[in-house]
Amino acid sequence: MYKLAMWLLTVGVALGAGWESVQRVAPGHKVEVSGKTETVRGTFVSASDTALVVRTKAGEQSIDRAGIRLVRIADPSKRVRNGLITTAIGLGAGLAIGYAVCPYCANEGSPGKYTGPGAAAGAGIGAAAGFLPMPFTTIYRSR
Repeated sequence: MYKLAMWLLTVGVALGAGWESVQRVAPGHKVEVSGKTETVRGTFVSASDTALVVRTKAGEQSIDRAGIRLVRIADPSKRVRNGLITTAIGLGAGLAIGYAVCPYCANEGSPGKYTGPGAAAGAGIGAAAGFLPMPFTTIYRSR
């Protein structure tokens, strides 16, 4: 159901639905609102024809529609995909670096001496880079 809602919002924006797509966001979604001077991250509360209300750590904040350049909502479905891709890239880079550190170790009786630790470190760094940040999808952009 969540993926369907995300898809409908994305298609709505692509077809020019505009501010109506912001008004259809369910309360409780994580949002990022970029204005002309600042960016606010928080939880979506409501949207009217003139303003958007976001709950932040400091409390509820009403943002005038005229001052909004961009509204993005969190899309956790992309988090797993991004995490797997960056983990695979890190793993490959770690293997390559581990082999490059000592390419002649095989002649010395220790083939792949550094490839295992290099692969583990690369995969760990890749996983941290891909799984930790929350990807956002743009649902509104002012003209």
